[in-house]
Amino acid sequence: MSLIVETYITTKDVSLDEIVGELKNKTSKFGGGAIVCFIGYVKEFVDGREVYELEYSAYEPYATHKLEEIAREEGAKNNVLAVKIIHRVGRLKPGESTIYIIVASRSRREAFETASRILERVKHEVPIFKLEKRSDGEYWVIGDKRRVKRIRG
Repeated sequence: MSLIVETYITTKDVSLDEIVGELKNKTSKFGGGAIVCFIGYVKEFVDGREVYELEYSAYEPYATHKLEEIAREEGAKNNVLAVKIIHRVGRLKPGESTIYIIVASRSRREAFETASRILERVKHEVPIFKLEKRSDGEYWVIGDKRRVKRIRG
């Protein structure tokens, strides 16, 4: 079986139940035994400050290409059977889901390790931009931790 890869960017939330069910059906006959799901969501507080909203934007043609490249490269490193990466864009409130990384493999260790590597690469390599709107101003978030105050001119 060749690696199943699906990546896309959307403004809508997704049904994790449907995705997991689909991957179970597609991978179980090929030795699938584990599915790991990572769901990132908007935090309510960052650095002790209330977050009102995250606004995600992307250069979608290249961002989609990079998501697929990462999924294929990381999926090929282990006995991974399938990788799905779904990233949302638009204005999202605290508690709303922002990214889904779903990995199906023959073992849990491979699935967890692959999902973790994918997440780190997505945060640092994919041109998806995050503007954090919070009680003390607006900040561009770079990678996972660095914040640069938005200056309006």
